[in-house]
Amino acid sequence: MTADQSLDVAENSGIDTVSFNCTVCGKCCNSAPLMSVPELFHHENLFIGSLSLRRVRRHKVGEILAVQETRHRVSSADMQLLADMAELQLFDPGSLENRGDYDFSIMTQAVDYESLNICPALGENHHCAIQDDRKPVVCSMVPFDSLYPDSFQNIVLMSRAFGENCIVGGCQEGYQVVVKDRRVVSNQYLNTLNRRRDDLRLEKQWWGEAVFAMLRKEGFCHPTAAAKIPIDNGLISLSILPVLMVLAQVSEKCNARCLQYVDSQIDLIDSKISQAISRKAAVDKQVTNKFRSFRDSYLKFRPQLIAAKSSLNCLATEFDKEYRVNAVENYLGVTESIER
Repeated sequence: MTADQSLDVAENSGIDTVSFNCTVCGKCCNSAPLMSVPELFHHENLFIGSLSLRRVRRHKVGEILAVQETRHRVSSADMQLLADMAELQLFDPGSLENRGDYDFSIMTQAVDYESLNICPALGENHHCAIQDDRKPVVCSMVPFDSLYPDSFQNIVLMSRAFGENCIVGGCQEGYQVVVKDRRVVSNQYLNTLNRRRDDLRLEKQWWGEAVFAMLRKEGFCHPTAAAKIPIDNGLISLSILPVLMVLAQVSEKCNARCLQYVDSQIDLIDSKISQAISRKAAVDKQVTNKFRSFRDSYLKFRPQLIAAKSSLNCLATEFDKEYRVNAVENYLGVTESIER
C-alpha cells in the first residue's frame, strides 16, 4: 500500500464528538483577550487597547489536518466554508507575489504586561470580575475559534486540550457535549461563535478596510515586510490609533467618544507604567516602552480630536464617506452626546 493510499484510508477518522467542562481554573485567562472596539470602549479604564496583526495561513484542498488520532482531509466543500469565514473576518493581501498562501488578521485586542500572566479582569478567586458587565464575547467563546467553520471545531477543540481534563473526545459523565458528528450542538457556543463573527464583520466594515488600506500604503503588506509578521501563532501589537482616526471622522458624537477613550487610556497607561516601575522587573521594560509609545501617540492625536479637523491624516481619503452615521454610532453604543 502506498503512502497516498494510507492517507485515503485514514482520512476523516478519529474524534468527531467532543465534550467540554469548564473547571474555572483560570488557565484560559492568562492574558488580556481579543476585544471589539465597543467592548474596549466599555472597559476603557480596565484594558489597554491595541491593534493586533498576524497572518492566517490558508488551507488547501487535499491537505490533511491531524490532531491526536483525528484526521481530516480538506475537501473543495471545506475550502468554500473556509473562504466564507475569511471573507467575513480576514483581509486578502491582494496582488502580492505569494497571494493565496495567507490572509491578514487585523483585530483589536487588550494588552498588558506578559510577566503578570493574568487577564486584568481575573479576580483573586479565579473568577471573572466582569462576568456580568459586558464580558468580551471571545471569553465566552473559549475554547472555540470563530475563524474556522463549525464543521472544523472538533479539530480546534482537540488541538486545545493542552493536557488538561476540560476537553475530552466523545461523551463523558459530567461533561457537556458541545460538538457531535462535527457539528456544534451547544446553543451557547453556537450563539457566541456567531456573535464574534458578526462583531468581526462589523469591525471590517466600519474601520477594518480603511485601516488595512493604510497598512498597505505604509508597506506592511509588502512581501518583505509581511514575512516579518507572525503566521498563525503570535502577533504584532500596534497602537489602536488608526482605528480611532477612522471612527472619529464619522460624527461629532463618535469624535467625542474617541476623545473620552483617549483620555481614559492615557490615565490607565500612566497607572500601569507606575505599577511596573514599582515591580522593578527587567522583563517589563519592553512592554513599558510600548505603552509609552501608545501614550505619546495619544497625546499628539488629542489636539486633532479637540479641533475636530475634517481630515486627520492620509487615511481620511481611504475611508468610505457613504456609510451610515447612525449605524456606526449604534455600533459604538453612542446614543447621546458626550460631554468633554
